[in-house]
Amino acid sequence: MACLLAVLLAGLPAGAAVKGDLAPDFTLQALDGKEVSLHDYRGKHLLINFWATWCAPCKVEMPSIETLYRKFKMEKFDVLAISNDMFGAKIVRPYAETQGFTFTVLLDPILRVSKQFGVVSLPTTFLIDPEGRIIGVLGGAEDWSSPRNISFFKNLLKKD
Repeated sequence: MACLLAVLLAGLPAGAAVKGDLAPDFTLQALDGKEVSLHDYRGKHLLINFWATWCAPCKVEMPSIETLYRKFKMEKFDVLAISNDMFGAKIVRPYAETQGFTFTVLLDPILRVSKQFGVVSLPTTFLIDPEGRIIGVLGGAEDWSSPRNISFFKNLLKKD
């Protein structure tokens, strides 16, 4: 069985962020208008999910990300969902509100941060450790609320 957060190197451009790298710092606007930077999350495990409202696999996995976030948000864990929708908040806000997302949704309409991370397909998810290092990359949709994934995060967060 493949590792839950196996690094998928095939198809990643040269210079793409991979396991072991320090995650590239960035600042993006959140749906509430505030500027959010990656370095604000130091000291926590962080799931960064690149997605879009037009991406069917993204829409399938987003509710499970919400479930995972609600389960572990009090345990030095957070989620940043970075939208690649080119029309930004006017498309993303109604979708996020309808879905009831409580994690932070950021806007990357010109794909600046997506390019920094080497994202070539959606969804793509990065797991970042409390020191800012990438400890896993997963391309494609995942059921983040499956018993296997809940167990993985329970064990990961117990180590801290």
